[in-house]
Parts: sequence; C-alpha cells; structure tokens
Amino acid sequence: MPRASALTLTGLSVLMAACASPGDIHSKATMGDASRLQSGASIASLAHDAGWPQADWWGVLNDAQLNQLIEQAVAHRPDIQAARSRLESAQYEARIAGASLKPQVNAQSDLSRERFARYTTPSPPGGFTVWNNEVGVDLGYDLDLWGRNHAELAGAIDAVKENAAELQGVKIALEVAVVRAYVQLWARYRLLDAYQSLHEQAVRSRNIVAARLHAGLSSPLELTQAETVVATSANNEEQARHDIALIKDELGALSGLGPGAGDALARPTFLLSRVAILPEALPADLLGHRPDIVAQRWRVEAASQGIKAAHAAFYPNVDLVALASLGSLTTFGGFFNFLDKNGGGHKVGAAISLPLFDGGRLQGQYGVAVASYDGAVDAYNQSLLDALREVADEVTALKSLDTQSHQAKLATDSAEHAYTLATQGYRSGITEFLDVLVAQDTQVRQEQVLIITEAQELDAWVLLMRALGGGYVPSPDMTPAPAA
Repeated sequence: MPRASALTLTGLSVLMAACASPGDIHSKATMGDASRLQSGASIASLAHDAGWPQADWWGVLNDAQLNQLIEQAVAHRPDIQAARSRLESAQYEARIAGASLKPQVNAQSDLSRERFARYTTPSPPGGFTVWNNEVGVDLGYDLDLWGRNHAELAGAIDAVKENAAELQGVKIALEVAVVRAYVQLWARYRLLDAYQSLHEQAVRSRNIVAARLHAGLSSPLELTQAETVVATSANNEEQARHDIALIKDELGALSGLGPGAGDALARPTFLLSRVAILPEALPADLLGHRPDIVAQRWRVEAASQGIKAAHAAFYPNVDLVALASLGSLTTFGGFFNFLDKNGGGHKVGAAISLPLFDGGRLQGQYGVAVASYDGAVDAYNQSLLDALREVADEVTALKSLDTQSHQAKLATDSAEHAYTLATQGYRSGITEFLDVLVAQDTQVRQEQVLIITEAQELDAWVLLMRALGGGYVPSPDMTPAPAA
C-alpha cells in the first residue's frame, strides 16, 4: 500500500476513534401490528362488504343545501386555512433542509476610506487616510459523508407529508361537524312539527273541556289543567324555534361566512335509513384510511430520520472550501487600486470539524432524538387503538339505536292510539280528564324519544364515517412504508 494511502487511513482511523460516542442510548419502542388487534364481537358480527367511505360520504343524504354548506366551510373556514399554512411552512422547511446538499456560494465586499492612527499603526498606513477595499467570493460544499444532511432532508419531507395528512384530518373533522349540526337542525324541525301537532291536540282538548264545563259536565279544575297543557305545548314550540335559530347560527359559523349566513337556511330534506355494514380488512386498512394515523406514521418516519442525523453528528464533518478575493490597503493609488492583478488572492482546501469533548451535548441531542422517536411510536400505537375503539363504539351505538328506534316507533304509535281513545272516552263521559292528560303526556314524551333516537342513530352513522377515515385515501407516494 502506498505510504500516502496508509497515512490517510491511519489518520481517518484516529479521527474516528477520537470522536464522541452516543453511548448506550437506544430506542425502546416498537410499532404495533394492526392486524393483531382484536376488533371485538360488535365488529365481527356485522357484514363486511360496504366498502370504504367515499370522499363525499355525506352525498348519500341527497341534500344540495348540505353539499353547499360543506363546500363553503372548506373554502372559507380559518382552521382549514391555518392547516394549509402549516403545510406550506413545512414545504419551505424542506427547501431549507435541501439547500445543505448543494454548494453554497457567497460574495462579500468591504469598500471604505479609513484614517489609520499614527501612534497605533506603523507607517504606512499609520497616519494616512487610504482606501481599504476588499471583494471576495467563497464556495463551500459539505460532503455529508455520514448522511446527516440527507437524513435531515428526508425528515423534512416526512414532515411535509405529515402536515398534508393533518390537513385532510382537519377537513374531515370540519365536514363531520357540519353534517352533525345539520342532523340536529333536521331533528329540531321534526320536534317542532311534533310540538305543533301536540299543541293543536291540546287546544282541541281544552275546547272539549270548556264545552263540557258549559254543559255542567266538567269542573273548573279540568279546564285549568287543559289550559296548562296548551301553554306548555306552546312553550315547547317556542323552545324548538329557539333551538333551530341557534343551530342555524352554528352552521353559518361553520361555513366560515359568519352566523348570519345561517339565516337563509331552509329545512333539511334528507331521509336516511342505514344498516351498519363495514369495509373489509378491519382493522389493518385503518392504517391507510385514517388521516390521523397516516400523520402519526409520517411523524414516526421523520423521528427516525432525526435519529440518523443526530448519530451522524458524532463523526467528523468535512467541507470543501474555496475563496477568491481582491483587496488593497496601500497609501498609493485610488479607489480602484484593489482591481490590480497584484491585489488578487485565493484559497482552496478542506475544512474538517471533529467533535471530541463537548460535555455530553451530542449525547443529549441523540437522546432527545431517540426519545422523540419513542414518543412518536407510542402516539402511533395509541392512535391505532383509539381508532379501532371508535369504530367499535359507533358500530355498537348503531346496532343499539336501530333497535331503540324500532321500539320507540311502536311506543309512539301506541301512545297516539291511547290518546285518541282517552279523548273519545272523555268526550263520551266514559273516562276522566286525568286519563287524557296522562295519555297526552305519554305521547309527548314518546314523540321526543323517537325523534331524538333517530337523530342519534344518524349521528352515530356520521361518527362511524369519521372513524373509518371520512373518505381519505392518500396517494401512493403519500403512504409511508412500515417502519422498522
């Protein structure tokens, strides 16, 4: 082996041996395997042929006004704009990281006329006022022998993809909020219908009591009770109108146009009867259909690149440098004297920095990177567990609410029939007015239960769409590979 090569290898070996060491710092976290999670009986008992939600999953409601509300919300809501700004910031951060892989060229100049003190500077230039001019161009290139810059760039790109997934998560959360509020508006209008119908019944009952009292067949107490029911039903109507106004304000605010935009909203027209059917391959496919889980996986990828970059900091850093300059500091000539060929200078070489003793700073930075990776893995595992639990919860809720809705419909029909019989019996003098009051109160409560149960069932369907990812399907280049 030539002597120069041997000396070079020896020098590199010495440099490597002299570097600071990461010590016994290593990751303790392991990414969970989604396919090994137990989905539970509630999920396993359902059919699995529905397919994953589409991007416009709410379109099955067939309500043009709802479609317009969501379009306005996505276009105007500040939280969507803020998420887009975070994505744009991450893109520029990646551009900054990528700049370290390219040569850096800088130019500088110092053109000044300066008086040098006679007693502090030898003559010349001491005692003279001269032009002190210098112009230079320097070039530097980091060889990145240990891949630190490449790891930082890869981590920055992962952060861009993480923010892109988070933007989709914010968008889906906004869509869900709009649909849920719209469902509540639909339910309040139905309650208003029920209260209006019940108010008309209460007025008819009061008129019957008044006629019987006039004929001497009833008592003032019964009339007072009937008047109370009329006033109560009128109050329920007003409360429903108040709730409708508040929900319209909420929808106007969700649209990003302000609460006043909700004033013009018409009554929702959709009807939906859904059976809980799930896509295939739960829970494994949640990894690609939940934007929050995809974002967590990119966070893990970025953290793993952070470990690589922190580890590379323990090794020598080699930069190629070059400098060309023109300068002059003489008592002869004028401003352009530095442009003479005798004013030129240059430097070419390599700059090597070697971490030796840093008081544990590099070990601390490496430990932070490893701990950040472990934290990202733990957050990913927790997100996966939470996602599967949300699916199971909403499936359980849908199954239960479907049964409750069916029973509530039967109870409502029975309560309406009981009220009809009580009214007819009271008109004929067979039953007491107390029977009418009890039957009417039961009817009111059963109407409320039915409407609220149906709204809860529809709300559970909306939440299931969110739990399944809300139609999010990342492009192939936005899907992270399983982390080691």
